[in-house]
Amino acid sequence: MGHKISLTLLTIILLISLAGCSRSATPADQSDTPNGEAQESQGETYTETNSADEYQMLPLVSGRVADLQLDASADGTTQQLNKGELMSITLDSNSSTGYGWFASSSNQDVLTQIGEPQVIEPQATSGTPIVGAGGTEILYFGATETGTITLTLEYKKGWETDITPEKTIIITVEVK
Repeated sequence: MGHKISLTLLTIILLISLAGCSRSATPADQSDTPNGEAQESQGETYTETNSADEYQMLPLVSGRVADLQLDASADGTTQQLNKGELMSITLDSNSSTGYGWFASSSNQDVLTQIGEPQVIEPQATSGTPIVGAGGTEILYFGATETGTITLTLEYKKGWETDITPEKTIIITVEVK
């Protein structure tokens, strides 16, 4: 029961943080500043840009950066987290081919995936997506209970169940 409450709280926190990330200034909120900044009545400042960074979400959950940020080089390693900490894994991906990263854990009570993977597609300097080019996927996990688990990440087409994944990454995670 306790892990369900923890999972529910993590989900609510994630949703609240994502709602805050997607907010941008509207013309009613803008002031006539020379550098394109928009000011809100509550004193928060949002800068409008035309760069690809505007569309890239940082690994933030409830205003925090993930406590542990990994990539494909973590394959075969043992990582340590404290209960309540967050972990993100950034991996190369090309969603236009139908492939994506799918996670499975030897014990979902210890390490829980938070939401769906975030897909970041490459953009041209003009800000338009580059069709067919590879990008990245970021998967987020929360350490909800103490224990040691094996996290398996498979790069495959989700609808192909009896086919060997193109890539597999295995990480041992110890939660204290």
